[in-house]
Amino acid sequence: MKSKSGRTGNRGDAQRTACGGNAWLIRTSLLLVGLILVVAPSRGQQIDPVRGPLSLQAPGPFFEATMSGPVYSIKSDFGRVKSWTFNDGETLKGRCESMTAPSAGAQTSDSSSPEMNLSAAWDLVNGPGYYAAHVAGNKILHGTFTGDKGTVLRVESLDNYVAVGADNRGNLYKIVW
Repeated sequence: MKSKSGRTGNRGDAQRTACGGNAWLIRTSLLLVGLILVVAPSRGQQIDPVRGPLSLQAPGPFFEATMSGPVYSIKSDFGRVKSWTFNDGETLKGRCESMTAPSAGAQTSDSSSPEMNLSAAWDLVNGPGYYAAHVAGNKILHGTFTGDKGTVLRVESLDNYVAVGADNRGNLYKIVW
């Protein structure tokens, strides 16, 4: 339709079309990004060997975690870890559960090795007395992961960012983001 000036359409129609097209593109892009974040498995945590046979390799290996569930969850990221993949292809599966860390003096004589008692691993990774000062008596996440090649990995996280692990092959790990 022509206006009095002889132009077809009006400036408002052009603006609405341009804005509507951009708004649709933005909404679709945000929806796709959100869907990818929710559906795709996330990675983020890795374990670095700090003591034991794996720590002697140069360059040192690191292993990543695969988490389950959406990126945004009421469950902590550490609590969503469902598996660890080692560089030799071994996949360790398990889960973490919330518990209260035992007191520093609660270890028994047969559980004094870091592989059996993670309180010793906390001190070896973070310094003497760390477990007693920061972990004992607090809520932690504790998990056991079993591999398809026989490795058993035990892990503990204090606050989703500070964590340690030990396996049945004599390795101690610092777990980092």
